[in-house]
Amino acid sequence: MDCSMENINQNQYRSNDLQNPTSEEPIYLNDLFTSEFMQIYTKFDSIEKLLSSGGFEVNSEEDYDAIPDKEIDAFVLKTTNFQSWKEMITEAAKVFTSSH
Repeated sequence: MDCSMENINQNQYRSNDLQNPTSEEPIYLNDLFTSEFMQIYTKFDSIEKLLSSGGFEVNSEEDYDAIPDKEIDAFVLKTTNFQSWKEMITEAAKVFTSSH
């Protein structure tokens, strides 16, 4: 699951793991992981900083898909309130859907 911040910052990068339940539009990482969510649940104020700090460079969906699950899970466990990346995404999706 490797990741560059340019596309994330432009809000063009999306998680293949999620679809917006109210439309066919994808949910972008910046929409899912708001600064408020990140500050509450992590040691970072943005998803870009979390990924960058973990050494994950994401410029495309392919980069995201190439990040090893074990590596991102270990980093998430160490730097957030979650046990895994999937758990973090699941919680962020709950927060996202409850606010939309």
